[in-house]
Parts: sequence; C-alpha cells; structure tokens
Amino acid sequence: MFKSITKPKANLSVSATAKEQNNSSCLIAKGTTIEGKFNSTDDVRVDGIIKGDVFCQKRLLVGATGWIEGTIQTQDATIRGQIKGDLVVNGILRLESTAKIEGNIVAKGLEVEEGAQYNGTCQVGDRFVKGAEKELAMVA
Repeated sequence: MFKSITKPKANLSVSATAKEQNNSSCLIAKGTTIEGKFNSTDDVRVDGIIKGDVFCQKRLLVGATGWIEGTIQTQDATIRGQIKGDLVVNGILRLESTAKIEGNIVAKGLEVEEGAQYNGTCQVGDRFVKGAEKELAMVA
C-alpha cells in the first residue's frame, strides 16, 4: 500500500571559506573601506579595509585580502591578511601563513603557521592579557 521513495541526496558540501563567511555576523567585503572606530558584539570577517581601532567581543577573522590599520581587541582571532597596529586577544590568536603584522601582540594563546610574519613584541599568557586590557581601558 505504501511505497518508500528514495530521492537522490543533494550535494551539500560547502567550501571552508563559504562556511566562514556564513558564520560571521558581519562581513566587511573586499572593496569596502571603513574609517573610524569599529565595534561589534558578534563575529566579524574582514576582507576589505578598516582604518581605525577595532573592538570585537567574539571572533575576528581577517581574510587574505583584509587589512586593518589600528589597535585591535577581540576574544579570538584568525589572521590571514595584514595588520598595522597592536593586537590584544583574550583567547587564541591564529596567524596563518599569509598573515603580516606590524605591531605588538598580546594574547592568551598563540598559533603560528610557517610563513606568517610579525614585527613587534609578542607576549603570550593570561597575565599579559589582563595588563593590556587595563591599559586599553585607561586610554578609552
């Protein structure tokens, strides 16, 4: 009386880049330039340019075409593009092979792929993050 019909399964594979874009609440697309302070309470992906300080309460991903000039404070970060300024990361900072940073790094944890470049001081651990947060609070 009842027949079971099997439909072919759709191909649901999605590239890693598409997944990352879909997981970011805010996308600064390639070709976009933002000047001034940038604040977000959610995940941010930067494939364009930000000239100004960046505060992100969750995860910041700077794509290979992304460029930020300013101080950055975030919970976690993955950098593939270029940063000119200091970074304070309360959690894990990942520098992928295409990352280029001119500035000081303060992070709770750090992962660096071969080929990543940074020029500045690098302090890793809880005590450095807490000290950097206090300094940023006094400046703000």
